[in-house]
Amino acid sequence: MGKPDILLIEPGYIPDSLIERLATSTMPPLGILQVAAMFEQKGYPVHAIDFSVEPMDGRLQRAIQKYDPAVIGFSCTAPCLPNVQQMVREIRDMGCDALILCGGYDATSRPEVYLERGLADVVVVGEGEFSATEVVENWPHIDDVAGIAFLRNGELVRTCHRERDLDLDSLPYPARHLVRMDAYKLAPGYRQNPRATSLFFNRGCPHRCTFCDRTIFGQKMSFRSAESIMTEIRYLMDTYGVNEFRFHDDRFLVHPRRSERLLDMMIEEDLGITWFCAERVDRLDARLLAKMKQAGCFRIESGVEAGSQRILDLIKKGISKQSAVEGFRKAKDAGIGVLSNFILGFPTETRDEMLETIDFAVELDPEYAAFFMFQPYPGTDIANQFGLPWDDDHRRFSRIPHPSYTLTNPEMEEVVDLAYKKFYLHPTRCLRLLKQVDHPEDILTMGMAAVSMLRGGFAGGTGAPPSETAL
Repeated sequence: MGKPDILLIEPGYIPDSLIERLATSTMPPLGILQVAAMFEQKGYPVHAIDFSVEPMDGRLQRAIQKYDPAVIGFSCTAPCLPNVQQMVREIRDMGCDALILCGGYDATSRPEVYLERGLADVVVVGEGEFSATEVVENWPHIDDVAGIAFLRNGELVRTCHRERDLDLDSLPYPARHLVRMDAYKLAPGYRQNPRATSLFFNRGCPHRCTFCDRTIFGQKMSFRSAESIMTEIRYLMDTYGVNEFRFHDDRFLVHPRRSERLLDMMIEEDLGITWFCAERVDRLDARLLAKMKQAGCFRIESGVEAGSQRILDLIKKGISKQSAVEGFRKAKDAGIGVLSNFILGFPTETRDEMLETIDFAVELDPEYAAFFMFQPYPGTDIANQFGLPWDDDHRRFSRIPHPSYTLTNPEMEEVVDLAYKKFYLHPTRCLRLLKQVDHPEDILTMGMAAVSMLRGGFAGGTGAPPSETAL
C-alpha cells in the first residue's frame, strides 16, 4: 500500500490598498514548496495550491475530493489568518478528517491561537522541512518530534527546540513543479525580463530591527554555497525558461566572502541573467556593487523605514540618515537602481516625523519608493514593547486605537496618500516610470494608479473604528 497524499496550501490574502495590489510581486511560495520537496523525497504524493495566485472558486474542495489527503498543511502569516480559518472550516464541513499542520511566522509566534481555535492539530515551530515530515512519519506518537506544539487534554504542549539545519546545500530544490510557474510575475516596472522567479541564498538576519518578525530563522545565519546557487539557476533556466531572479533573502551581502564567490561565478559563466536582491544601505560596498552590476544585478531593495533619527533609533534600525544617503549614492554610482521601503505610523511617531520621512524619501530619490502603514505583527519586539494588539481582520491594518499611536486611522491614510503623491507626482519620476513600462498591461495598471492617486484613497481604507485615545 502506497503512502497517503499530502496537500500543502499557501492561503494568500487580499491586499488592503491599491498600492499593495499594484506593487506586490507574486513569486512561488518557497516555504511550502521546500517542505513539499522533503515529503516527495520520502515517497509521499504531494499537491500544492497557492491562493496568492489562484482564485478561491471551489479549488480547495475539488482538491480534497480528488486527492483525499491524509495530511493538509498551511503556511501561516498574520494577514492570512482569516483565510486559514475559512479554509479549515470548509475542510471540516466536508467531513475531511485529515491531520492539519500549520507552520510559518504567525503559527510559530503564537501556536496557541491555531491550536485552541481548532485550526491545527499540530503546529510546526520554526523551520518546517524536518519537523513536518517527522510528524507525519510518527503520527500520532509525536512526543519525541522536536520543534512542534500541540494540545493534550486541552493543555498546550511544546516539544524540545529543534536546532536549525545549517547545511542548506543538503535540502532539495523547492518543488516548483507543483504550482503554475507562469502564474507568477513581478510588479509593473520592477522587471527587466518577463520570466522571473525567486530563490534563496541564505537564511536568518543578524540585526535587531524591532518591527521585524525573526521567529523562524532568528539571527543565526545559514548559507547555501555558490556552486549550489549556480546549479539551481541553470536548472531553472533550462526547466522553466527563467532568465531573471529575485534573491529572497533579508540580505545578499551579509557574508561578503560568500557573496563575492557567487558574483565571481556569475561573471565567469556569463549566463545572460538579470537579478535583484535586498541589502541594508549601510552595508553597500562600492567594490562589491561594481561586481554585482557586472553579474547582472539591476536593483537593490533596501528598507530605510524612517526619515527621523529618533524613530530609526526607536526601532533599532542601526543606521543613520547619512549612511542612507551614502548608500544610495554608492548604488547609483554603480548603475544599480534602488527600491526603498518606508513605514509610517510607528508608536509615538508624530505627524511631523512622518512628514520628515516623506521629505527624506524625496531627497534620497530611489527609483521606487513604497510607503506602508505600520503594522504590529505578533511576536515582534515592538509589539511586545508597547503591548500592541493584533486584529484578525487584516483590512483594519491592525491599527486598533492605542495610546502610542499619535494619529487616527483616517489621518494615517491621508499621510500615506500624501507620501505617494509627493513622491510620484513629479515630472521627472513620472517620465522615469513611463520609460520602464515594457508591457501593455502595465500601461493600464499605471493609469489606474495615477487616477487613484489624484482622487485620494490610494492607501485604502482600514475599516477600523476611529480612535478615541489617540491625539
